[in-house]
Amino acid sequence: MEKIEVRKNIFLIKFPSQEELASTFLRFQEHYESPEFQGKIFTFDEYKDWYTKLKGKFSYYTDWGGFNIPSHILKPFREGKFDPLSEQEKGLLNLFEGSEHPFYIIGLFKDQEDKKVLHTLKHEIAHGLFYTEPEYRDKTLKILSKYNLDALKGWLRALGGYNESVIEDECHAFAITGSSKLTVEVPDGLSKELNALYELYAENSG
Repeated sequence: MEKIEVRKNIFLIKFPSQEELASTFLRFQEHYESPEFQGKIFTFDEYKDWYTKLKGKFSYYTDWGGFNIPSHILKPFREGKFDPLSEQEKGLLNLFEGSEHPFYIIGLFKDQEDKKVLHTLKHEIAHGLFYTEPEYRDKTLKILSKYNLDALKGWLRALGGYNESVIEDECHAFAITGSSKLTVEVPDGLSKELNALYELYAENSG
């Protein structure tokens, strides 16, 4: 694992492969934003059973190429509530031993295409700014409130990976970067407004 501070209080962790990335982040990420497991203590087997029923097979390690979690999500793992931890989970916790909250963690893997890495990194940094910069978050929510997001929210819910509490944040990140997976249109004005805001804060937080 390679740790890089890409913006103030926003850290990128790069992994050798997508499987190592996803298997390390699985319980951190799903404790944060899963529609089924958010805020719950669960085992890998419990999550795998649920995901397999949802998707028809356990494809988690190839379905997701980017991860993002706020620093407070580490707390129950440090407190032993997820005992036993995997060696990978221990490794991630060790990277942030003694770090001051709040901060944000992004995960990517190294053998992604350069263009895709930049695209995914921008998406995840947007999440990081939403968490670490209250002014950015407030301005983002104000912009989002001007648009009809029913189609985008419906698409996000249908993916089965997001708790309702993170839907606004996800709308904002997908509106900024788009996605090859998107099957609905993002209002052009929304994308332009949020990209302008992102560029302003991303540049100033470097």
